Order: sequence, then structure tokens, then C-alpha cells
Amino acid sequence: MTTMTPETTTPSPFANDPFYCLGVADAYDEYQAGESIDTLKVRASALLDADYPKTEHVQPAELYRLGYCTSIAGLIGGHIATVNAQAEVAQTWLARKEGRETSTLHTRNRTHRKV
Repeated sequence: MTTMTPETTTPSPFANDPFYCLGVADAYDEYQAGESIDTLKVRASALLDADYPKTEHVQPAELYRLGYCTSIAGLIGGHIATVNAQAEVAQTWLARKEGRETSTLHTRNRTHRKV
């Protein structure tokens, strides 16, 4: 079993900006509405590529983009962590089913039991 070391996160310098927060909220709302991670990745990519020369150096648009894409990156990280945890549980289950993993507690108790 793996253990994760806790890391301190640094708060975003844009966390109090309303346009940044609007991008974050939109990303989470779309995710909660049932959009898949792949769809959100495509939208974030399109948002980064679309009309960039027109909105370059327009601070509200750039902050919205930054908030939206940062949230999608966080959702992807959470999704990857969930998939990895599920894979570890499945591998442990399979190893126990095939008899490749035995608990020392159970092995010790088996020899002492008198049935």
C-alpha cells in the first residue's frame, strides 16, 4: 500500500478576483452537471486556443481562462488519483483471490486452530 505525503498548497494570487472565480465555478458546475473529464479537457483546450489574439491582454478574459483551466487540471488530478486507488484495490482483490497475497495474521491463526 502506498502512502501519500501531505503537501502544503499555495493559494492562487488570483483567488479573490471575480473573473477567476467565475471560471472556477463554471468548470465545477459543468462537472457537477455530468460532463465527462474528456469533454471538459476539450473545452479547456478550445478556450485556450479560441480568439486568443483578440483577447490577449484583456485581463478579465485571461483570468476567466486561467480559473477554468486550473479547475479542469485539478479535476483531472482528482480523477487520476481515484482511478489509481481503484486499480490498487482491484489488484489487491485479484492477488487475494488467486492466493498470491496472504495475511500473516491469517496464516498464523490457521496453524493454531484446532477444528
